[in-house]
Amino acid sequence: MNQGGGKHSKGTVKDSGDKVFKNRTLRIAFWNAEPKLVDSTLMTLERHLGLLGEVTLKEITSLDDPSLYPCDLLLIAAQSIHEDHFPEWLKGLQQRIKVQGHIWIPALIVSEVSFGALCTIFGEAVQQNWYFDVISASHLSSLPIRVATLLKIHDHLHELRRYEKALDALQNQVTKLETEVLTLKNKTS
Repeated sequence: MNQGGGKHSKGTVKDSGDKVFKNRTLRIAFWNAEPKLVDSTLMTLERHLGLLGEVTLKEITSLDDPSLYPCDLLLIAAQSIHEDHFPEWLKGLQQRIKVQGHIWIPALIVSEVSFGALCTIFGEAVQQNWYFDVISASHLSSLPIRVATLLKIHDHLHELRRYEKALDALQNQVTKLETEVLTLKNKTS
C-alpha cells in the first residue's frame, strides 16, 4: 500500500484550514493476513483511506513488525479467512495482540463474515480489552465513521493511560508525605 495523500476532491474531507486530526498525521499500520492475496478491495481501501486527509499508511509484514509503532489504527485485510475459521482466527489474533501489548491500538478488520459467524464471537468480544471492528468490503462507504470512532477510542485509551500514570505519581507523593509526617511525629515524641 502507498501513503495516502491529502487530496481534496468531491467526497473528501474538506480543507477548512484546520487539520482534521489536530496536531498530527493519522498513522495507520496495514497488515494483510494473506500477503499473497492482492485484490481490488485492497486498492479500494487504500484509495478510500487516502481521501480521509492527513493519513500515512505503513504496511507491516506481521504483528511482530517493529514499524507497527507508533500507530493510531491497525488495519487488517482478512478477506481470505473463511468465515468458518474466522472466530478461531480472531481469538488467536486477540491473544497475539494482548501478549504483544498492542491492546492500545484499535483495529479495523476487513473480512466477509456473516452476522451468524459474528454472533458466535459476540460474548468474547464484549469480554476483551481490545477494541476492533469488522467491516465487509461491500460496506467501505462507512469507513470514515468507523475510522473516526476507533480513533476516538484510541485517544481515550491513551488519555486513561496518562491519568493512571498521574494518579500513580500522586499516590507515590502521598505515601512519601505520610512517611515524612510519621518520621516527624516519631522525632517529636
